[in-house]
Order: sequence, then C-alpha cells, then structure tokens
Amino acid sequence: MATTVMNAATADKLAEVVSYVFHPLLVVIPTLVIAMVRLGSTLGQAIFWTVLSIVSVNVPMAILLFWGVRSGKYSDASVSIREQRTSIYAVGGACLVILLAVLIIGKAPVIIIACLISAVIATAIGYWVNRHTKLSLHSAAMAGCTAVLLWTVPLIGVIMAVFAPLVGWARIRLKHHTPVQILIGWMVSMICVFVVFQLML
Repeated sequence: MATTVMNAATADKLAEVVSYVFHPLLVVIPTLVIAMVRLGSTLGQAIFWTVLSIVSVNVPMAILLFWGVRSGKYSDASVSIREQRTSIYAVGGACLVILLAVLIIGKAPVIIIACLISAVIATAIGYWVNRHTKLSLHSAAMAGCTAVLLWTVPLIGVIMAVFAPLVGWARIRLKHHTPVQILIGWMVSMICVFVVFQLML
C-alpha cells in the first residue's frame, strides 16, 4: 500500500515537472528562435523578434495568471475551471493580435508572422471550444510548436512529437484534462499551423 502511494506521488511529481518544462509560455520560445534561424534569420534577429514576442504576450499572460491565482479569480495556475478561462482567451487573443500587427509593420520574418497568424486563429477556435469543453492549452502549444518544427527542422520536430504524448499524459494525470480535450488541443493547433504555413511559406 505504501509503495502504491509512493508510486502515485512520484507520478504526480513527474507530471508536474513535465507540465512546467513544456508550459505553453515556455515551449514557444526556443521554437521561434530555431524556426527563424532555420529559414534564414541571423541568431540576433531571431532573438530580437522572440524577445519582442515574450514582452508582448508571455509576460502579460504570466502576470495575468499570477494575479488571477493570487486574487482568487482563478482556481489554480492551470485555470482548471472552464468558465474562468474566458479572460485567458480574451487577453491572450488581444496580445497576439497586437503583436501580429507590430510584426507586420516591423517587417518581421515571414515564419514568425505565420506562427502568429496560426496562434490567433487557434486562440479564436479555442475560445469557441471553451464554451462547450476545455481545450488543453499545454497540448495545443506542444502540438503547434511540433508542427512548426516538423515544417522547418523535421528532426527536432520528430523529437518534439515523441514528447507530445508525455505532455498529454501529464495533463490527464493531474486531472486537468480528459483524453478528448488533449486530442482537441492537438488537432486545433496542428491544423492551424499546417494550413497557414501551406498558404504562406
């Protein structure tokens, strides 16, 4: 019995670590840099546009999550209650649209513009899906980044694809999502990326 409890605790801890390592706000950072460098940008250019993206989207979202949990507006850092996620989509979508406008005006590399268009569309779909069921943002981000890397650096994309089920398992293990919600996250994100990339690249 004690061994079973210990194994369960270990599995929960592993799931938490996986969720943190592949957090939506983190996994996109190396993905953008790698994709831009692979398609011709210098490392300096890739870092510049990625940092701009972090400041425009990741930082505001991190602040929103921190404030939301601290104030009690959100149940937890994963915003597990579906009804509480509306503001996540609203603020996230607004930040993405603003960043997209800046990227277009600033004539950023086409690859990052394509990534942002994919993200805006996926966020809009996610907002609609959220009216009926939760979409796994961890899985959506993982699948989206995997699709970007499969398109630009296939070998790294394959490695990411290997880890995608692990992220899905972690979210299910922590009881934040169901298998169906994981699959929805994968499908929405990957379809958006492949369709937009097919049209733009």
